[in-house]
Amino acid sequence: MRRTLLVVLGAVLALGGCTSGTADRADQGNKADEAGGATGAPAAPAAGPAAILMMDDITAVFENGATVPQYAYITDLHDGCGYTAGWVGFCSQSGDMLGLVRSYDAAAPGNVLAKYTSVLQRLADSGSEDTGALGAAFVRDWKKAALDPTFRRLQIRVGHDTYLAPAVKLGAREGVKSELGLENLFDTALMMGQGADDCDGMVKIAQETDEALGGNPASGVNEAQWLTRFNAVRQKHMKHPCTPDRQHDWPQAVDRSQALQELADRGAWDLKGPLTVGADFRKTINRPQD
Repeated sequence: MRRTLLVVLGAVLALGGCTSGTADRADQGNKADEAGGATGAPAAPAAGPAAILMMDDITAVFENGATVPQYAYITDLHDGCGYTAGWVGFCSQSGDMLGLVRSYDAAAPGNVLAKYTSVLQRLADSGSEDTGALGAAFVRDWKKAALDPTFRRLQIRVGHDTYLAPAVKLGAREGVKSELGLENLFDTALMMGQGADDCDGMVKIAQETDEALGGNPASGVNEAQWLTRFNAVRQKHMKHPCTPDRQHDWPQAVDRSQALQELADRGAWDLKGPLTVGADFRKTINRPQD
């Protein structure tokens, strides 16, 4: 699970944790008004490159309080994850950092992080949060690796493969057609888990949303109405998580979901810039970029 950000008085503090469619825009707006005044979500094609860049930058806002991915970020948040590093917060304890470094080894043999592969394997196998095993130079070497365009591209690719791809798959099943709808699924997967077994994860929250509304956009539920309920269900899970060790930090991170709901309320369904991420973040992404 990802760590979250706590935003207090504008200061960001790290805390340790689409499918194509042609639905009529006006008809969606009428249905939303009947459902309680929600802004109608326009149908949109599968998220294109510009929208995906915007999603990556929204992740940077949520994870690091920045408007572009922070590849060199690395710290021990003392949240059970060991080192948390890079754009989406790859963790040394959980094995996703190991996967990234292995991909880097394959793409750039002899890179500055290659010598840590066996230690990262041991930490992942044991679920250990020990950062001392990696040695004092690991932080410096991570930051050095982050200067390499190959490593930066791999951070994005691995993050997409791990979290965005499952969000796209679920979005297709649920009938989510907008880029903003996909971003909601992506952020939930990244922060709270992408698997069916994650008790607070993306799949579970989508299932509870479907049950509450008696369906999903694929079965005719207005996407704006579905997304509003999805965010309400997500915030309930964030305030009272069943995921171990998240009872203290996730309740303080509901602003992620609130910021995404604000974008829906403003009708920012296509995620075109400039885009202001509100709630407590108050960051404007003028030109999305990785």
